[in-house]
Amino acid sequence: PNLYTVYLHKDDYSVLKSFGDIFLTELAKHLYEEGRKQGFTFLTPPLVEIKEGDNLSPGRMKVKGEFVYSLVVPWYVEEENDSIESEPLEKTTILAESVRKARSLESDWSRKRRYYLEIIKGNDAGKIYCLDQKEVTVGRNQDCDIKVNDMEVSRQHLKLICENNRWFVQDLGSTNGTYVNRLRVDRYMVNPGDRIRAGQTHFRFNIEK
Repeated sequence: PNLYTVYLHKDDYSVLKSFGDIFLTELAKHLYEEGRKQGFTFLTPPLVEIKEGDNLSPGRMKVKGEFVYSLVVPWYVEEENDSIESEPLEKTTILAESVRKARSLESDWSRKRRYYLEIIKGNDAGKIYCLDQKEVTVGRNQDCDIKVNDMEVSRQHLKLICENNRWFVQDLGSTNGTYVNRLRVDRYMVNPGDRIRAGQTHFRFNIEK
C-alpha cells in the first residue's frame, strides 16, 4: 500500500487535524523509515491521511491501507520504482511521537519543491511553465494560463488542480479528450514524470529537485 487512511474518534480527529499537513508528512516519513527497517519495500513512498471514523472510542484508531496507481508524494519523489507487493499496515503506535515532531517542524515544507509542466512535443515544444497557482488552465484561448498553438486543442481544454498537495488533471469537456500516459481521463491524479496529451501537444508533469 502507498496510501494509509487513519480513522479516529471525532475528538482525536479534531486535535490531530489542527496540526495540518506537517503532521501527516512527518507520519508518512516515519512510516516509510520504519517500514524499510523492517524489510518492506515500497513501490512509492507513502502518504497518510486522517478521517473521522464511526464506532471508535477515544484513543482508538483503525488504519486502512490501499494502493493508488497514480499518487503524488510531495515530500519524496522517485521517478522509477521496482514493482513490489507489501502487506497492509493494520495498526500503528507512533501517533504521539509524530505529534511531538510535527510541532517543531516549519510550516513551509511544501514550498521547497516547485512543480512545472514542460511541452515535449508539438508546436510549442521546449516551453516550460511553473505551476505556481492551485489551478492552471490549458487551451487555445488567450485567457488560459498556458496557451498552446494546436488546432486540435479546445479553447479551454484541461486544467491542473492542486488539492492537499496532490495534483490532478481535469478535462474541461474538450472535443478530442485529455490523455495521461495514453489513458483517456476525465480527472486523474498525476505523478512527476507522467505524460499528458491534448491534441497533438504532449506535456510532461514534473517537479524541481
